[in-house]
Amino acid sequence: MYKRLLTLLFALAVTQISFAQNKSIKDLYWDYSQIRMTDTEKPKVIQMAEELIKRTPELSKTQLGNVSYHLGRLYEETGQTEKAIPQYEEAIKITPAYYVPYRALGFIFVKKCNAIGAKMNEAGKAKDLKAHGELYAQYKVSALKALPYLEKSQACDPDDETKTIITNLYRSLKDNGAITSLDERLKKNAENCVSLLEDEY
Repeated sequence: MYKRLLTLLFALAVTQISFAQNKSIKDLYWDYSQIRMTDTEKPKVIQMAEELIKRTPELSKTQLGNVSYHLGRLYEETGQTEKAIPQYEEAIKITPAYYVPYRALGFIFVKKCNAIGAKMNEAGKAKDLKAHGELYAQYKVSALKALPYLEKSQACDPDDETKTIITNLYRSLKDNGAITSLDERLKKNAENCVSLLEDEY
């Protein structure tokens, strides 16, 4: 009975994949766009978005940027953060003015900084200078990854919390010069911002 159930489930999955592959790209994208923000449909939307990514040449630049961002978001929301990172990066590469994935990536690396920072504090309490130094090197890598993304997000959609995080990260890296020139960089980054990728059918 168990084997029969597994066989049936496998057959259904194969049928779904085959059906998605046989659908026109217009129909598949339309179906995806109708449920991409539905909390109860996340596994299904992930499957549809992955299928759309496989058919990249058939998508417009805007559609591909949209799918890449939402696939990253869905991976992150389902606890697959490492899989989310390349999707967000791809969304930025395809649609560099779309600032939403910048914010998502920035805060992923801020979380990494916070986790490393907690370990640094423990190493400091234990007076383990070697571990502290190694952890600081890891912290610096994550902080330097976070900062450009956070700055673009802050430039396009300013808020006090993000600016405070940016300033604190630079302070932790002892880079006062970057703090001094921050407003100038934000002004430059604000010249090209897109808040929404319009759907194309």
